[in-house]
Amino acid sequence: MMEQKLIYMPLLNEGTTVLRPVIAFDMGNNIYKIIGTEQGLKPEDLDEEWLFPIGSYVTCRVKQNINDMILVVDKSL
Repeated sequence: MMEQKLIYMPLLNEGTTVLRPVIAFDMGNNIYKIIGTEQGLKPEDLDEEWLFPIGSYVTCRVKQNINDMILVVDKSL
Protein backbone atom coordinates (compact mmCIF):
# COMPACT_ATOMS: atom_id res chain seq x y z
CA MET A 1 0.00 0.00 0.00
CA MET A 2 1.27 3.46 -0.90
CA GLU A 3 1.94 5.88 1.92
CA GLN A 4 0.18 9.24 1.91
CA LYS A 5 2.31 12.33 2.53
CA LEU A 6 1.52 15.96 3.20
CA ILE A 7 3.30 18.11 0.61
CA TYR A 8 2.89 21.76 -0.32
CA MET A 9 1.57 22.98 -3.68
CA PRO A 10 2.49 26.47 -4.93
CA LEU A 11 -0.52 28.56 -5.90
CA LEU A 12 -0.57 30.77 -8.98
CA ASN A 13 -1.84 34.34 -9.34
CA GLU A 14 -1.90 35.11 -5.61
CA GLY A 15 0.34 38.20 -5.70
CA THR A 16 2.73 36.60 -3.20
CA THR A 17 4.12 33.15 -2.48
CA VAL A 18 1.34 30.88 -1.18
CA LEU A 19 1.62 27.15 -0.53
CA ARG A 20 -1.43 24.88 -0.17
CA PRO A 21 -0.98 21.71 1.91
CA VAL A 22 -2.12 18.74 -0.22
CA ILE A 23 -2.14 14.97 0.16
CA ALA A 24 -0.10 12.87 -2.25
CA PHE A 25 0.81 9.22 -2.63
CA ASP A 26 4.54 8.64 -2.07
CA MET A 27 5.53 6.62 -5.14
CA GLY A 28 9.21 6.40 -4.06
CA ASN A 29 12.33 8.05 -5.46
CA ASN A 30 10.95 11.55 -4.69
CA ILE A 31 7.90 11.03 -6.92
CA TYR A 32 4.44 11.90 -5.59
CA LYS A 33 0.95 11.63 -7.08
CA ILE A 34 -1.31 14.52 -6.06
CA ILE A 35 -4.67 13.31 -4.71
CA GLY A 36 -6.20 16.49 -3.19
CA THR A 37 -6.57 18.30 0.11
CA GLU A 38 -7.07 16.70 3.52
CA GLN A 39 -10.72 17.81 3.33
CA GLY A 40 -11.17 16.31 -0.15
CA LEU A 41 -11.47 19.72 -1.77
CA LYS A 42 -10.38 20.55 -5.31
CA PRO A 43 -8.71 23.80 -6.47
CA GLU A 44 -11.99 25.05 -7.97
CA ASP A 45 -13.76 24.47 -4.63
CA LEU A 46 -11.19 26.79 -3.02
CA ASP A 47 -11.09 29.35 -5.87
CA GLU A 48 -7.38 28.58 -6.32
CA GLU A 49 -5.09 27.87 -9.23
CA TRP A 50 -2.59 25.15 -8.34
CA LEU A 51 0.76 24.83 -10.11
CA PHE A 52 -0.23 21.26 -11.14
CA PRO A 53 -3.66 19.56 -11.14
CA ILE A 54 -4.86 16.63 -9.05
CA GLY A 55 -3.56 13.39 -10.53
CA SER A 56 -0.20 14.88 -11.53
CA TYR A 57 3.03 13.09 -10.74
CA VAL A 58 5.49 15.56 -9.25
CA THR A 59 8.85 15.83 -7.56
CA CYS A 60 9.48 17.91 -4.44
CA ARG A 61 12.28 19.89 -2.89
CA VAL A 62 12.87 20.28 0.84
CA LYS A 63 12.33 23.80 2.15
CA GLN A 64 12.76 25.30 5.60
CA ASN A 65 9.42 26.53 6.95
CA ILE A 66 9.02 28.61 10.10
CA ASN A 67 9.34 25.62 12.45
CA ASP A 68 10.34 22.64 10.33
CA MET A 69 11.31 21.26 6.96
CA ILE A 70 8.54 20.74 4.39
CA LEU A 71 8.24 19.16 0.92
CA VAL A 72 7.32 21.71 -1.74
CA VAL A 73 6.21 20.66 -5.21
CA ASP A 74 9.02 21.44 -7.62
CA LYS A 75 8.12 20.06 -11.06
CA SER A 76 5.76 17.74 -12.90
CA LEU A 77 6.84 14.51 -14.56
